[in-house]
Amino acid sequence: MESPALAVTGTDSRSLHSEALSIFRGLAASYDRVVDGATFFQDRYWKSWAVRNLGQGGGALALDIGCGTLLFEERVGCRGWTFVGLDLTEEMLKLGKAKNLGNVGPLVAGDGERLPFPDETFGAVVSCYVPKYIDVKRLAAELGRICKPGATAVLYDFARPTGAFAPFLNLYIRGGLGVMAYLLGVVRREEATTFAALPGIIERTTWDRQIVGAMQGAGFSPDEARTLTAGAVYAYCGKKRMAAELPF
Repeated sequence: MESPALAVTGTDSRSLHSEALSIFRGLAASYDRVVDGATFFQDRYWKSWAVRNLGQGGGALALDIGCGTLLFEERVGCRGWTFVGLDLTEEMLKLGKAKNLGNVGPLVAGDGERLPFPDETFGAVVSCYVPKYIDVKRLAAELGRICKPGATAVLYDFARPTGAFAPFLNLYIRGGLGVMAYLLGVVRREEATTFAALPGIIERTTWDRQIVGAMQGAGFSPDEARTLTAGAVYAYCGKKRMAAELPF
């Protein structure tokens, strides 16, 4: 029987970008392989960064927004957290459930802009590759609502490259991913769609420039906000301020 604290209050995925649906619909079966291929195995390093910032759970609930096939939970283990997974695509959730991971609780189909959970449910939130698809202010507001005071939020996603390595990263994004899409198009059409769509999405996103301010407005203080792998992704970690720290 589902815990009342995790009672789903309704889902609405209409606000998610159409690109997310076109990419992830039908990709579930090959998602784990695509993540490694699209990041040259750097995703494992980024998840290690997320785990360090997430810390120990002490038996609390953590929400994974855009959990996909539960790759994060599979690779990082428990660390004292029970993860609740939320994803837009039912196919991803079915494959994640089939892994029978001991550190995972309920899996819910839903939208990161309208989280179907009661207020102050979670002691932590983690999200990989979601912010570029949705309204950052809405996401931040929802995190402020469903997180307990003192909760940690850890996010990372691709961002438009900046800095000294930007020319090389842009060459990879615009050229390398396009070549992968062409080569995969004949035999692995779902994966080809992912590689073909990502360059345009990354080029348009501004989530990395908005997230710190949006999270501060939602009651979070930043612990770390930086690029990883020479600017390939942007990563944010912050804590929800306790009631005594909030301005009145």
